[in-house]
Amino acid sequence: MQISTTTIRLRPLRVTELLDTVFSLYRRNFWLFVAIVAIVQVPYQVLDDLLSLTLPHTVPVATVGHPLTSAQTKVSLHDVTLELLVAAILLILVVALVVPLQTASFTKAVSDRFLDRQTTAAECYRFAVRRWAALVVLGLIYLGLAVGALMVLFILVVLLLLLLGGAGAALGVLLGLALLVVGFLVYVRLLVASPALVLEGASPWEAIRRSWSLTQGHAGRAFGVLVSLFLVEILITILLGVVVGVPAGLVGITSGAGIAIRDVGTLVIGVLVAPILAAGITLLYFDLRVRKEAFDLELLTQQMTQGQTPT
Repeated sequence: MQISTTTIRLRPLRVTELLDTVFSLYRRNFWLFVAIVAIVQVPYQVLDDLLSLTLPHTVPVATVGHPLTSAQTKVSLHDVTLELLVAAILLILVVALVVPLQTASFTKAVSDRFLDRQTTAAECYRFAVRRWAALVVLGLIYLGLAVGALMVLFILVVLLLLLLGGAGAALGVLLGLALLVVGFLVYVRLLVASPALVLEGASPWEAIRRSWSLTQGHAGRAFGVLVSLFLVEILITILLGVVVGVPAGLVGITSGAGIAIRDVGTLVIGVLVAPILAAGITLLYFDLRVRKEAFDLELLTQQMTQGQTPT
């Protein structure tokens, strides 16, 4: 029986090998990955632009010797309220729909193509709908942890200021920096919770425990992968931003054509860059399973049991 090429790839990978695999998958499945991101990003961007058209372009501003009149104050309050409402609507859409659906569908696509399984964007989104609610809950848990940590920090800083004055302020800054470091370390340990939730059907808390277990002893590796992916995304974003910025600057950045070029360019950059981090995290999940659970041998055993002859 011929051994699957997937089984050969499923081995512990160095960070550079993992990044190379990310771009290899991206190149071979370019249109699939772009379609999955565009399905949610394009409608969201269109809605964002339409809602932006409802916002006022000029807001009354008080100057020295020229305070706002009562009518201008009401207009300003109305405009600010409208802007906050639009921002809240867009934020809710991102948190409740765009991010979870895109995360689940893209994780499924990367998993299928990495394991040499055929899939389509429609199949990935049908699968994503089934995991959507669990991903929303996972996001709310992350939000709750972050808000809780900030509340604890705020209370501690207030107490330090009341008890120690200026020295307490300095200690508060140090506590804030320490919390930032701890928060990033926790984020690294929870990096593969989403793939575990999506691919294993785990509950949100089970996915968190699963990620904590998989990254135990490999936090430094996960950190290296995450930083590398971020740097690659930043570099590509800057390069593509220059490409978009040149024509926008030629026609005038503040002109209608310039704004249109900038908005379309921003959308295209987002669609092209988004798959990199998502694919990297999914491949990191498989890499950790190979290292800690011999997932490569498990897959080979399944193939031999089922009598498969992979291509």
